[in-house]
Amino acid sequence: MNTAVICRNNTFLIGLIAGGALGAGLAIAFAPRLASELRHRVTASTTNFTHAASRGYQDVSTRITGVVDGVTASGQAVRDGVAEAVGRGARNVERFAIASKTTARRRS
Repeated sequence: MNTAVICRNNTFLIGLIAGGALGAGLAIAFAPRLASELRHRVTASTTNFTHAASRGYQDVSTRITGVVDGVTASGQAVRDGVAEAVGRGARNVERFAIASKTTARRRS
């Protein structure tokens, strides 16, 4: 594509955006009643957006807390199971060692 065409397209787009902004500014300047209504609408929209974002954040926080609690509970259950298995293994080794000593003493 030719760079002159790209430059011309960018210039048109910039002019279109600037014209829209200038037109909106003039409309607000020459219609005070419209400006106050617009300010009210913008304020209301901003407030609604803020509340929606806050609710979304709270929902996500609640879900994440639930997931973390579930993972923590699962991890603790695994830890407890491993501790029990190690304890049983240690008792079995101790019994085996005692039995070996007893058998060795009987042979002597």
